[in-house]
Amino acid sequence: MIWQIFISPGAERDFNTLPKPDKQRIKDDLYALADELQPRRHLKKLKGKRDLPIYSLRVGQYRVILSLNNDVMVIFVIEMGKRSSIYRKY
Repeated sequence: MIWQIFISPGAERDFNTLPKPDKQRIKDDLYALADELQPRRHLKKLKGKRDLPIYSLRVGQYRVILSLNNDVMVIFVIEMGKRSSIYRKY
């Protein structure tokens, strides 16, 4: 069972501003997450949103904010950034 990964335009912009080694590490971790049968085991659920569960994936000093949709096996990446500033909206 493989999950599909969709990246929002804002997350794509965030991703393009990162240094090249960090981009590769985030990309590798997202692909590894997509190959997992139970990806929630590797994610931290954020408490601010109750209606739509939003999760955080830790990749070094960066965090990838994403949501999962079980009906069609989709990982939707919302935002990427450093830990110090990424959680302010969530």
